[in-house]
Amino acid sequence: MTKAELGSLLSKKIKGIKTSPIRDILKLTENKDVISLNGGYPAPESFPVKTIEELTQIVVNGDPNVFQYQKTEGYQPLLDILPSFLSRKNRQVISTPENIAITAGSQQALDMIGRMLIDPGDKIAVESPTYLGALQAFNPNHPQYIEIAADNDGVIPASLEQAFIDHPEIKFFYTIPTFQNPTGKTIPLQRRKEIADILKKYGKLAIEDDPYSETRFEGEDLPSLQSIAPDNVIHLFTFSKTFAPGFRIGGLVAPKEYIEAFNKLKQGMVLFTGGFDQALVAEYIRGGYLDKHIQEILDIYRPRRDAMAQAITEYFPNIFEFTVAQGGLFIWVSLKKEFQRLTGLLNMKELLDKAIKAGVSFVPGSPFFANSKGDEIAMRLNFSNQSEENIVDGVRMIGELLNTELSRLQTLGVFNY
Repeated sequence: MTKAELGSLLSKKIKGIKTSPIRDILKLTENKDVISLNGGYPAPESFPVKTIEELTQIVVNGDPNVFQYQKTEGYQPLLDILPSFLSRKNRQVISTPENIAITAGSQQALDMIGRMLIDPGDKIAVESPTYLGALQAFNPNHPQYIEIAADNDGVIPASLEQAFIDHPEIKFFYTIPTFQNPTGKTIPLQRRKEIADILKKYGKLAIEDDPYSETRFEGEDLPSLQSIAPDNVIHLFTFSKTFAPGFRIGGLVAPKEYIEAFNKLKQGMVLFTGGFDQALVAEYIRGGYLDKHIQEILDIYRPRRDAMAQAITEYFPNIFEFTVAQGGLFIWVSLKKEFQRLTGLLNMKELLDKAIKAGVSFVPGSPFFANSKGDEIAMRLNFSNQSEENIVDGVRMIGELLNTELSRLQTLGVFNY
């Protein structure tokens, strides 16, 4: 069979899927010659290797059924212990084993939610900007995106309510309230209550993605949206950032009707999630390893965040602003309002190409906007997966490229500041 003949067999859905920005990011992250400030990789030195060895012995010497086919819903000991984990101060999620489903990380949950809830042409509301992995999960189902405006405190409730008024057919609202990816912003408590009230008022569903709330460096824990409006929120969780992403254990909490539909879909896709990895996570929680390890993670990430923030202040031109997040893995850099006239003049894709040649990478802002025009001047920088020295060097190199480009624009007479 020729390549063309093989290609003709592909479904229209597969042909319509564009190259994933996530795949491109992961390729760059694996390049050892480049200081990668792009992917959301946890630090390898944060992986609890000795604990994993200990837990492995406990699991291997315990229940032999972990190596057997599992229930689609999940490994029962994990389902039984998750409500106590989810009820902690950083989530306060209301759950029972019956309204939890286990997935291969929260990314699989996003993919399955898209398949379960989105028909072609359906409208869904998303933050602007939002997590590009969610867009990649939803895009094959061909939704229409309604972008919700945000400020320094995250999504603006009035903007969300107006979207529900203007587009009453919106299926759901996707949000990351705590240490949002890509901006690092956190929605404060009063605003969470307002959003919950809006969901209840208009009978709408929110998909609350929460991969980062355990990684808080400072500030007070905040309750999840699900804790305020449990009938209107599907809450996603993952252990990729607090255990190890290679185990691919995450899940969701939802009203039972959604859980039943979700598990029917999962049966036809993957049948079940691996029991051995689920058992490791269950013992990780039950044995009290989690709290100690989270503190170890924070001790690694906090100084890296601080080093990145200081380096941006020192090396980036002052046309940019950024948020120093209280937790999470990212810093978002964007143009100040008074310099928006640069849009169309400063090409972030070309800047990335030059940065890679110089030995550093980042993620341009455009892929994080659901209805991107391709000319957004912003970037997401990751601080979790590099040493403080590499972070400073990488930010310095990007800053030098930005200053060089601005000098070129000034020389051409098209920009002055």
